[in-house]
Amino acid sequence: MVSKVAGTVLTPTLTTAIYPADWTTAGAVTGPVVSGLMTTYADGYQITSQNGSTLKPFLQTTLAALPSPITDPNANVSSPTTTYNLTWGVPDKNGPTDAALFPFASNTLPVALAYAGISVRGQSTAGPTLLQPSQDVLDAWTKGWTGKGVNILLIDSYANKATCTYSNRDCHGIMTMANADFIAPGATKFGLDYHFAGVAFDANGTNLTSSKSINIINMSWGYVSQNSWNCNNGTCTAPTDAVYKAGIAYTATAHAALIRGLNGAVNFPNLKNISNSVITKAAGNDNLSAIYELTTLALSANTNIAGRLLVVGALDKNGTVSSPASKASYSNFAGNNANISDRFVMAYGDMPWGEGDVKINGSNFSFVQGTSFAAPLVAGYAAIVMQKFPNLNAVKTSSIILDTARYDTLACYPNCDRAIYGRGEASLSRALAPVGRLR
Repeated sequence: MVSKVAGTVLTPTLTTAIYPADWTTAGAVTGPVVSGLMTTYADGYQITSQNGSTLKPFLQTTLAALPSPITDPNANVSSPTTTYNLTWGVPDKNGPTDAALFPFASNTLPVALAYAGISVRGQSTAGPTLLQPSQDVLDAWTKGWTGKGVNILLIDSYANKATCTYSNRDCHGIMTMANADFIAPGATKFGLDYHFAGVAFDANGTNLTSSKSINIINMSWGYVSQNSWNCNNGTCTAPTDAVYKAGIAYTATAHAALIRGLNGAVNFPNLKNISNSVITKAAGNDNLSAIYELTTLALSANTNIAGRLLVVGALDKNGTVSSPASKASYSNFAGNNANISDRFVMAYGDMPWGEGDVKINGSNFSFVQGTSFAAPLVAGYAAIVMQKFPNLNAVKTSSIILDTARYDTLACYPNCDRAIYGRGEASLSRALAPVGRLR
């Protein structure tokens, strides 16, 4: 009788990424490497069961259960439901320079910025004075994750951008583009008016003449009914069932056309890949359940859109464990519709400037807040995730952001109501190291 001899199991070990001193000039970054899960027998025979390849992906349960859990494997990793190709992309050499522009809580940039061809500058300086991004964002930039190579389309109000001022509210699209840039400065931003008149344009305001592949779409607007309850100031009253049903019926044609477009059935000149784009959607500013934001309701009910949709509510600040955030008083909340609450995350809803620090198109801008500005922040997160993990599609990118959102940076913790906060605060640091959290 031949007895079986157990082999020696060698568990995966991590060799961390190497960022040489000259990586922003002549050098290059070497991504992390994880050794395989291997069994070695007495006769020297070896079997590798997991090595991060397509055929032998690591199980995240294997990596997360190690004495020192591996969260950033630079490899294929399987969750209970799917496999994620987390092979690294190329870090942006300009990332550390971007981070160096924001050493303080408030920072005056050296030059004016421009979004959709409209100037954003300081009220008394050439460059605007902007608040410091969160530490998660600065850390990502320092490592070269800026969203470089990823294209974000801001569908917003641009028809009257040339004459926009603070008082006429026509700068809304400029601000959403600026907030996406504030998070993902390496990403390329394009604009398209939400009336879908004309063609898309670049950050210089120049109409596109060649086809651009879109990775992320931000929508900080929505269609409203003829009996609108959307007061947009956090003091709205939920409609009666009859009024609500009438609103859904009133907007049905517009929403059907929008959904056809987002699913690629309608051609947008010089734009492609629309049907495989992450969609970030502002939840609304009525302090009501997000089901009463009718565009959110329509998008979340479409099976081809729901898997790549992120509905974004607003927080009163960037939350941390030591200084937790609360839901902004005006923000819509997740509600009890699972199609929405399962896709709902939260982010800071303020524009990144203080009172009296910015002029847009020559007009002085005051403090501005809303879910309109939380949504492009999450669009920026998605761009950074897609740069680091370029093999992810829209569904998997969205899933990572949902799976890595957190409650422990919220004032409600440890008793956060999912009907209010959805999946919690979107976390860039966790999304960039998602192993152990993927569903």
